[in-house]
Amino acid sequence: MNKKKFKLLVLPSVNTIQEVVNQFPFPIELTKGDFKDITIAFQDKKVTVLHKGVDLREFSFIWLCSSWRTRDIAYAIQLYLNQENIPSTRVEKGTSKLTDHMALSLIGVSSPNTLFIGRKNIKTHLAQIKNVCGYPLVIKDIKGSRGISSAKVDSEKDLISELSALPKHKKYIFQQYIPNNYDWGIMVANGVVVSGEKSYPRTSDFRNNAANGAQEVFIDLINIPSHIKEMALKNSNALDLAWSRSDIIIDKKDQTPYVMEVNRFPGVTSATSEVTGAYEFLSSQITPLKKK
Repeated sequence: MNKKKFKLLVLPSVNTIQEVVNQFPFPIELTKGDFKDITIAFQDKKVTVLHKGVDLREFSFIWLCSSWRTRDIAYAIQLYLNQENIPSTRVEKGTSKLTDHMALSLIGVSSPNTLFIGRKNIKTHLAQIKNVCGYPLVIKDIKGSRGISSAKVDSEKDLISELSALPKHKKYIFQQYIPNNYDWGIMVANGVVVSGEKSYPRTSDFRNNAANGAQEVFIDLINIPSHIKEMALKNSNALDLAWSRSDIIIDKKDQTPYVMEVNRFPGVTSATSEVTGAYEFLSSQITPLKKK
């Protein structure tokens, strides 16, 4: 009976790793890893993580490490490994749009098909980008906010052109574009929905951010659909956030809601329910101190 090979992925690898592996009394098939060779696909409610095209589930053990620069990527992979019961070392928590996407996808929260590519040479993955996201698609900086360093492209040619114009030192996800008339911005404080708005983009802009000229229309809490409030609460609980705003886009074709991102530093619009919600949250933090 053939014994299954013990396959080790060291991510990322150090120069002397083979010398380390040689100390073991049994054979190990070693793969020297690098984050630039990682691709993460969130497609049709399934998550796939590959290293140079090999599914991470193929490995017996993964030695996972990170630097400050790659901590969020390592942590996103860690969440996936935990879900799939793949033995690995533990890494410290680091967050970005990528880790949020992983955490929410693993609990079944609906989001647009999305692809993260660690490799700098994106041109080698054009077919995969088209397969996962299709066109048009949106490029997003995984640590960006207010739509900065983001772009909507309608074709492969436009994608290549846009990538050359975006900052080279940043990392990006590629995301299916959801045709929409508006999105919801739902604020949650201490596990309770405290404010909700519909955000209508300018005709000339794909972004629904107020900072980019979108029109905000605030809705009474009682009139916010229950499934939208439940989605925002689920996001907040999953990410262990006391204060946040979920941006939930509505597909204008079939009204399907998709979570775009969960904002830890949302703006607070003057003379709206957001001011009341922010006060309630801040008061919950400060008032107990005054009683001491």
